[in-house]
Amino acid sequence: MNDHEFLEASIARARASMDPDELVLHDRVAKFRARYIGLARDEELVNALTAMKASIASHFHYGSTVPDKRRIVAVTGLSGAGKSRALEEHMRRMSFDAYVDGDKVGARPLLVFDAPSPCTPRSLALEGLRTLGVPVKPSRKENEAWADFRMALKSHRVHYVHIDEAQHTIETANAIERAKIADALKQLVQMPDWPVRLILSGVPPLAYFLSNSQLANRRTSVPFEGLVGPAGLETVSEVVRKVVEEHAKLAVDNDVPGDFHERALHAASGQLGSLVQLVRGACERVIFDRRGVVTYADFAAFYGEWSGCRTHENVFTSADWADLKPEEALMREEDFAWRETKEVGKTKKKEKKLKFGQRP
Repeated sequence: MNDHEFLEASIARARASMDPDELVLHDRVAKFRARYIGLARDEELVNALTAMKASIASHFHYGSTVPDKRRIVAVTGLSGAGKSRALEEHMRRMSFDAYVDGDKVGARPLLVFDAPSPCTPRSLALEGLRTLGVPVKPSRKENEAWADFRMALKSHRVHYVHIDEAQHTIETANAIERAKIADALKQLVQMPDWPVRLILSGVPPLAYFLSNSQLANRRTSVPFEGLVGPAGLETVSEVVRKVVEEHAKLAVDNDVPGDFHERALHAASGQLGSLVQLVRGACERVIFDRRGVVTYADFAAFYGEWSGCRTHENVFTSADWADLKPEEALMREEDFAWRETKEVGKTKKKEKKLKFGQRP
């Protein structure tokens, strides 16, 4: 039994142990959660991925060492913006599926893995090798690990490498390590005998890392901006309609406050991915309760469970909702005290580094 068959058997066993009626509801939820909701920015992403794919076809026509902005696609944005989901959806549509080539060798055009944290040049290469299933020697040196990784990409017929959580390449690496990582990625996308294209996605400070001159001449950036203003509220309205009515096959209760869209946008911190998750969560409650209408109370209840906020700090019920910070909803007094202590410690450490008489 191979890994795929083992997984199918394991899932079948789990399904057999569940109540059939409950399983129907879970399958219904899974089906509407699999639906994708895109924005105008998706066209920009598709264009970038298409150009990147086309650059493989013209690899031998312009030479491997000439800078080309089609070699790296960088997708940046805050957490919850929907970056990973958008990439997953569009790469699936563009047929990056595994296949068996003419030599009867199994090929996987796309390799996806998360940048490790903490991230060093060596650990990044080793993570890629592990994801490919290549045995990793703990004693492997940095330059050897990258040489092994490049060779493994060729032997596995990988043309596209997607590194998610790519901000780790800068968050914990020092200046020398960051420069080494940038140089290694540059070498990756200009291999003369096997063209490889790179997709980097992550939150700030990824954009700062990508401003490195080694990468700037070889990348196309697709920023996933937050939802703001009238256009953002219009998106909220459209997402609620699509998810509730089209995807979940439910109805929305008409008895909702006039500022519902503003509250929902604030609860999602202005990010599309978080907004979709919020609306789907409310629908899920209704489906498992075997009801047909999503009420305002469902949004409030799910937000409370999802965020971990105190009852009086729920964005959907608090009178002072605009002053609440959803990203801090789970935090309590001891968490704020810990953060304050850490920030004071960082300030003192910075002051210590200043030379006598030097102004900060």
